[in-house]
Parts: sequence; structure tokens; C-alpha cells
Amino acid sequence: MESQRFKTEGVPHLWLESGPKLRGTVNIAYRPAALVDCLVNFRSLRAGLNHSEDRSFSAWVPEGQMAIDWDTPAVALEGAHIGTHPEPGIRYREGDFQTSREAFRQYQDELIDSLVRNERLRIFYNPVFGLYSTPGVPLDDFLSQIAEAALRRVEPELKHLRRRFELQLEQIREAQTRRGMAADAVALERLELTKLRLFESENRLASIFSTLAGTVFGTTEPRRIDRFEQSDAELREDLARVEREASEALKSLYDEYLNLANEYDTFEIGLQPDNIQTTRLALLWIPIGA
Repeated sequence: MESQRFKTEGVPHLWLESGPKLRGTVNIAYRPAALVDCLVNFRSLRAGLNHSEDRSFSAWVPEGQMAIDWDTPAVALEGAHIGTHPEPGIRYREGDFQTSREAFRQYQDELIDSLVRNERLRIFYNPVFGLYSTPGVPLDDFLSQIAEAALRRVEPELKHLRRRFELQLEQIREAQTRRGMAADAVALERLELTKLRLFESENRLASIFSTLAGTVFGTTEPRRIDRFEQSDAELREDLARVEREASEALKSLYDEYLNLANEYDTFEIGLQPDNIQTTRLALLWIPIGA
């Protein structure tokens, strides 16, 4: 039976289930630990965050005048089975354990002091867009959120560039049309081929602008058109120049996009004593091998 000196007024007693690792072990004994369940609340006006979590902490009850060590958990509490009665046949470890109500209040205060000094909630922050992640969100998910914001930032310039190079192609088309009108009838076949080349160049330009990612995964050099004849050298050079300049402009824009999309810092939020609310303070008996 439990020793009378461990019957602490005002502090409930709980018992951790021994589990399969200790069952059948000779000389199992209960050792006392302090158990604190609390609700911690992380608040930040800057991040617009008000986040609460349930936490549980355990530490061995010290002997004599030793201080309790909250940095070293007595047991992993996640998934632990805790009951209100001891298991039969398990004795209690002897020692000068400090288990008074006043001692447990002091243990609780020391835990709160430790949490205020050391506990931090870490989230991600993008200074360009002023974006903060929510607790528990992986970095990859947060970077995807930044990427969407970065794309919205560069989208107006993307549209401007597309319109600029579409106008250049239109000017080339008009110049070729004027040349075609001045040519005699035998040049009609050549005029149709010129239209086809312009159409192909427009399609490539549209493909370049279809997505920002296409700028990197695609080539920065214009594609060759093998059907060009020597007499079409000027048209070939004009189309190649437009496609090359469009690729280079988009590559520059994509570099800017990458810089925006990949910029993040770690933002830490601490605790204040008023943000820690104890929900349970108990003496937890933990079975250990002698």
C-alpha cells in the first residue's frame, strides 16, 4: 500500500499503466513525478495570431532540497494510459520526496517560468507580402502561398510584355502584307508561306507567355524553321529577334518572381505568464524497474 507520507492534501494522485515492457519484471516500483496539464496561448498582434494548444509536462519529483528538472521529462505522455488506481503488486520507491501541496505549487510556478523563458511557437513569414503561415503548416505549403502572391505581383507586367511583343509581330505582319500586295501573282504561294511562318511564330510566342514557369523550362533561344528560304532571311531574322527578346524579358521577370516567391523568415512568438492556464496539477506515479 502507498505510504501515508505520500497522501498529499490538495494534490490528486494518478498512476501510469506499467505497459508490456515492464509486465513480468521483478522489483517494479512506483516513482513519483509532477504532472502538469495546461493550455498555452500564443498571441501576436503583428502576425494576427491567437493560437491555443493543450500541453502536458512531467518531471521527477526531487528528493531533499534538489530542484525539479522540467527540461528532462519523466515520461512521454503522448499515448500514455493514466488511471486513478495503482496496479496490484507494485511497491513504492522509498526516498525523501517533496510531495506537499506547497511543493507542487512551486513546481507549477517553475514550469511556467521555464515556458516563458524557453517556449516559442515558430511560424514562417514573408516580409515582401507581409504573409504569415498558420501553426503546423509545412514550409512547402507556405511557399506555394507566397508563389501565388508573387504571381499576382508580376502578372500586370507579364500582360504588358505579352502585348508589347504581340504588337511587334503585328508590325511584321503588316510589313509583309504590304510587300505581298506589291508582288505579282506568282508570289501568292510565297505569301501564303509567309502567313504560315507568322502563325507559327505567334503560337510559339503565346506558348512562351502561357505560364511563367514555361520561361525557365522552355528554351531562351527561338526555334529554327527549316522551311525558310534564303530570300526570307529578313523575315526569319525579325521573327527570331522577337522570340529571343520575349524569352529574355520573361526570363528576367521569372528571376524576379523566384526571388519574391522563395523569400521567407522564421517568426517566433513567445509566452507570457497570463497566457498559460493550468488545467491539472497532480502527483503521477510512474512504474520503473528497480
